[in-house]
Amino acid sequence: MYRILIVDDEKVEREVIHFLLKKFGFELEIMEAANGKEALEKLESCPADILLTDVQMPFVDGMELATKVREKYMGMEIIFFSGHDDFAFVKKALTLRADNYILKPIKPEEFEQTMKKVMDNIRQHKEEQEKREANQEFIKKHILYRLLNQTPIDILQHEYPYLSFDFLNDYKRMILIHSDTAFLENLSEEGTFYLYEQINKAALHARYELIHLNPSQIVLLFKDNSNGLIAYRQVAAQIQQNIHTAYGINCVLSVSKHIENPNHIVQTYSELEDYLKDRFFYADVFIYPIDTPLTDNKEFKEDEYLLREIEKSLQQADTLKLEKEISIIIEKYDKNAKTSQVYLRFLFARLLQLLFQTMPEHSKESMDRYIELIYSYTHFSDIKHTLLEIQRKVIKKLEEDKNSPMHPIEAVKQYVADNIEKDLSLDMLAEKVYLTSGYLSDKFKQETGSGINKYIKQVRMDKADELLSYTNMKVNDISKAVGYSNASYFIRIFREHFGVSPKRYREMKQG
Repeated sequence: MYRILIVDDEKVEREVIHFLLKKFGFELEIMEAANGKEALEKLESCPADILLTDVQMPFVDGMELATKVREKYMGMEIIFFSGHDDFAFVKKALTLRADNYILKPIKPEEFEQTMKKVMDNIRQHKEEQEKREANQEFIKKHILYRLLNQTPIDILQHEYPYLSFDFLNDYKRMILIHSDTAFLENLSEEGTFYLYEQINKAALHARYELIHLNPSQIVLLFKDNSNGLIAYRQVAAQIQQNIHTAYGINCVLSVSKHIENPNHIVQTYSELEDYLKDRFFYADVFIYPIDTPLTDNKEFKEDEYLLREIEKSLQQADTLKLEKEISIIIEKYDKNAKTSQVYLRFLFARLLQLLFQTMPEHSKESMDRYIELIYSYTHFSDIKHTLLEIQRKVIKKLEEDKNSPMHPIEAVKQYVADNIEKDLSLDMLAEKVYLTSGYLSDKFKQETGSGINKYIKQVRMDKADELLSYTNMKVNDISKAVGYSNASYFIRIFREHFGVSPKRYREMKQG
């Protein structure tokens, strides 16, 4: 309900206005003041939407009141009424952007028309303000979306020079929700709303921004950091449980450390993705990173670094570097009786899993058998022998790949371009080029600088851009042509990517 302040030193005049407002059914909260001074005091504690004031009053007259109101309350509607039909008053009233000047005695019909006009103005201004605020919120969310997709902050600042980027400092912690299936793509609008509702219930009224990053991932950026890591892990656990109860899907979630500044947002997202690589060893664990005392161990950190280097060598098919790094890790633990056998088996099982990523011709069951052997051997020499056997096979495969006429990454890109209308999953693409999904994902990102899901989405958006710009195809048909069976989902993803709806984008392109 809107609020009106009636200011007149004559009580009977105020009562007439009050009566007319009720008579014509204007739903307004009504305040009254006998002069300008009293009116300013009331506005301090209770701002109004409409000021209806007499011109001639003691202490502070109507003109002075309107001047002070306009300085402090820019959006307030002002109506003057006076018994003095004086052009000077009217002229000054217009300079103060008064909406009308009503003469006493007030004519009911004139009063009704004036109030209708003022009420329409207020509603229009409110709607415009809400649209501006909603648009600004959308732009901020769009910036977060692009930031997480590795668009540098300086480029975004150049594109949106009118917007302050200070809002990025509000984000203190991040949770990544990941599903191995693209289940988000198949949800209806109602289903998506229900999903967000389940997340919100678990978040316990925390202030956060939800970014629908791709069909498999949602990122939550939290503005509060009063709670510690344990509290956010509990939130993540509740989100996982709510999603499983609602959809029967076991999503995995990773929880970030404190985000120091906006420049760390992209790095934090990458860390969250890296945490999820440990899922291979923990089939029944859904919240990452795993709490383990080894993470504070210097030896463990050195081995983690070495495993990452081995992974890079595999991605780059650098067989000489790979042999050297594996030799280092074997020599480090050969005849080292001080190392925990549990940790040693865990470490070499992880190494074995990295090596198997390059050999998709071997089934997961085959890899599992080798890992079972790692855990069953009684001597380190047996682990060493098995590892070197797999290493020889991997090096042979890498050398063959380097001499192959069709590089696997280029083959994937070509397949995506030729089959953009189809359901393109990571597992399916990996099968096409005879690689494991994990290995293809890492190698694709290493060679292109982009995750495979992000790449597919970019190709789809580029194709949608082309079809909207140069054809008259319906949006529903374009949605299917670029691989989205759900048109509502396509429109939402398109708007997040380009910042406008497909319809508006076509209007802008085709002029």
